[in-house]
Amino acid sequence: MQTAAQSSASWIWWIMLAFAFVVIFLPARSQKKREQELKARVDALQKGDQIILANGIIGTVVGFKDNALEVKVAENVKLTVLKNAVAGFLNERALSTEQGGKK
Repeated sequence: MQTAAQSSASWIWWIMLAFAFVVIFLPARSQKKREQELKARVDALQKGDQIILANGIIGTVVGFKDNALEVKVAENVKLTVLKNAVAGFLNERALSTEQGGKK
């Protein structure tokens, strides 16, 4: 037979397990979702789209290569960067700023 102390100890383990699930797995799941959305948007890029690179450089897409983009960052200055270097989209930030200001 289990005593009351053993029964309460098993409930504590179940509570700790549930807490660990919430703390570890749910944030990882949302991060993966954001990564998939970014990848889909990068795959849908077109010439003329303004992007933000991982190092903070802002540029305009002017061409495509296999797994890379040609990005114009200034007059007569083009960079070739990998698609996974795209951290965000300039138009998206402008829209979120406008929406935040209207609230």
